[in-house]
This record gives sequence, C-alpha cells and structure tokens, in this order.
Amino acid sequence: MLNYLLGQKVSIVSRKVQTTRFSTKGILNIKNTENNKPDCQIIFVDTPGLFEPKKALEKHIVKNTISELNSYEHICVLYDATSSKIKFSEFSKIIKGIKLNKNNSSLIINKIDLIEKEKLLIIVKNIQKIFEFNNVFMVSAKKGQGCKDLIDFLQTTIPESPFLYNKDQLTDLSERVFSSEITREKLFNYLNSELPYNLYVETVIWKETKKSITIHQNINVSKYNHKRIIIGKNGENLKKIGISSRKDLEKVFNKKVNLFLFLKIKNNWMNNIKELNHLGQN
Repeated sequence: MLNYLLGQKVSIVSRKVQTTRFSTKGILNIKNTENNKPDCQIIFVDTPGLFEPKKALEKHIVKNTISELNSYEHICVLYDATSSKIKFSEFSKIIKGIKLNKNNSSLIINKIDLIEKEKLLIIVKNIQKIFEFNNVFMVSAKKGQGCKDLIDFLQTTIPESPFLYNKDQLTDLSERVFSSEITREKLFNYLNSELPYNLYVETVIWKETKKSITIHQNINVSKYNHKRIIIGKNGENLKKIGISSRKDLEKVFNKKVNLFLFLKIKNNWMNNIKELNHLGQN
C-alpha cells in the first residue's frame, strides 16, 4: 500500500508473514494547486506487523513497534479483507492489547477487490465490535481504489509545520539498508515456503561511480541446509535472486548495478540481540 501511495517502491512486499522487521518511513509530497490548500508532506511509517512473539528477535520487533505507536499523529490499522477466522482472532487480541485512541486512529480494510461487498460490511461490523473506529476506509492497494479518499482525509489530520524532509526524498532508509531489503524480498518471493524466516541480508561493500554501483551483500542463515536451499541446483536459485534484485536496484538508482551475493552461516542469530544491528534497528 505504501508503495502505491508514493508511486515508487520503498517497502518490500512478500507473501511471507512478518516480512517487515523495522519501521520504514515513506514521504509523500502533495502539491495542492487546484483546491487552494497549502502544499502538504505526509510521512508514513510502515511498521512491522504485530503478532505473538517467541524468539528474541520477534520480541524485540513487537516491543519496538508498540512503543512507537504513541509518537505518531495518526495511526492507520491495516486489515487484510481476505484474512481467515484464525487471523481475525489474532487481530482481535492485538487490537485489544495496544490501547488505541479512537480520536487519532483509523481502520483501513485492504484487498476489497477480492471480497464481496456484503462480506466486507460484515468484516467491518465485527471489527467495530472489538474497537469502535471513527473512520473506516475501504481500499485496494493493488488497484488504487479508495486511496485518494484516504490521502484527502490524512491531510486534515496532520499539524501545520515546516516540511521535515526535502521534497525529493522518498524514504529515510540508507541506500545500503534499502538494497539489502530488496535482496531479502527476492529471497522470500522466489523460495517462499522453502525459505527459513531466520535470515538477513547485509550490504558489506558499496562502491559508486557516476555510471555504476558495485554492491557486495552477505546472505546470513543459521544452518547449512538453509544455505543449500538458497543456492539451489547448480546455483540456479541464487542466480535468479541476484538477477531479479539487480534489475530492481537499477530501476531505483537509475544506474548499472554490479551485484555480488555471498552466503554465510551464523548459528542462532535470531536469539542474539547484538545481531539486530545488521537489521537497521540500532
């Protein structure tokens, strides 16, 4: 959804749950020339999803996310309309546990293009029984339905102040972290259920000239058999992942990218808080 609103990729997308590990800012600059309103800068913060944490990494992610919520002007709770009854039960527990204020919270039902209207109304009714949101938006982030109404509303909720970021800045992520995230996205998307959740990508070398960027990245996993899965037969998986990541990076940076991927084993890293420094969370 964030990528659609900004018109460019700043947050990775995957079918794998809990893909997002740290908050990412997406900066939307709006020039209001036709309606006599002042120009506007909306800073979206894409947080990790909330879930029942087990490992040290997961507990760290959830704790950070909940502690951040009080610092935002407005909280948008995004709910997937295609979620199962089990997912709804988990969602219910989370909403009850984070102590939202309905005066600065909105509910966004996403993927409305995949659900019948009658079922959507039932979903909203059931959520409102858990927490009574003042504002509910129905959107399809993939097709853009309802997104303009959401943006128009959010412009009314933010305070007047000088812009916090330059008008040409889209995100607060460093180029190194962003490029690591792109490669992690490709790992999830190409290998999906075969791929262990407990991996991270670290950009160790970044050399840039006027015409090209050379990037070296370590893909860190916790077991040898995870390494074999990523490499694939005759290195086919790793080659596909590298090509796909490089193409995305070339689109973003508008330069030729030379991407080199290396695999490393780091045992039990998810229970070692020191390793979180590599995830952009320090």
